[in-house]
Amino acid sequence: MKQPVEPSKEDCCNSGCNPCIFDVYEKQLRKYEIFLTHNELPVTTENGILQLEYTKFFVHNIYLICDSHKLITFKKLRQEKDKHLVQWNPGDHFLVKYFSDNTVCTRAYTPIKLKESKDSFDFSIIVKLYNSGLVSKYLYNLQKGDETLWRGPYGSYEKITNKYKRLIMLAQGTGIAPFISIIDSILSDEEDMTRMFLVYCCSSIDVILFRNELYNFKSFWNFTYKVFLSSPSDHKNTKYQEPINNFKLKCEDLVTLKPFTCNDQVLLCGCSDFMEEYKGFFKSEGLLLDNIFLF
Repeated sequence: MKQPVEPSKEDCCNSGCNPCIFDVYEKQLRKYEIFLTHNELPVTTENGILQLEYTKFFVHNIYLICDSHKLITFKKLRQEKDKHLVQWNPGDHFLVKYFSDNTVCTRAYTPIKLKESKDSFDFSIIVKLYNSGLVSKYLYNLQKGDETLWRGPYGSYEKITNKYKRLIMLAQGTGIAPFISIIDSILSDEEDMTRMFLVYCCSSIDVILFRNELYNFKSFWNFTYKVFLSSPSDHKNTKYQEPINNFKLKCEDLVTLKPFTCNDQVLLCGCSDFMEEYKGFFKSEGLLLDNIFLF
């Protein structure tokens, strides 16, 4: 067992990740100390990406969603002896490293690869371009074949089959990313009877991410969703019975989901104000904080 390398200050993305990369280091360091003392190797699953070392992935393909969003797929350049698949749990994130002449930093992105995907990439991410975002500009301007550095997976969300009767997910913008993998995982498990309800908030119809996938998911008996648009859009472009609402989400739009019980879990992913607002709503409706998870 190799001694884990302590992360540098720049390796932390400062996004409040749980666990933080420094938490992962401390955990690996304890395992290493046990190994030195008792010569016992921890039980591990071989993975094509590492938590404490960067792995090179090249850009496999790029798909333009709209003027501000892209879906980018990545693939590892494997040596002949490297047979390990890139693995992660639904809801996990990876860290990408950005560096220039005078700046080094990392940012967290949710890896996605749906079960039905036949393409030969390892994972994909959704990138939203921010004018003042160094890392988002870097990723948005990548070209096919470019090399990138990633490490992971990290995350504290645990999906347990049939632990809850109902899963309520509220996503804002790119916050849909972790939920897509969770939904896909549950729908792919014939033993999982969890009913899922997704509320998805977007600025306009053009930036509804995974629109086709969500529409196909709704053919399953245990998945329902609604999209709320903050900017009115032309409904001529909607699909048959596509649940798109031409108004911004308000707390009163969630009353149809009442009552909330200990058999419900609520997942929230969006900006901090968005998550705090709806965390407060569900708490005021009697849902235990243990049943509310923030990404």
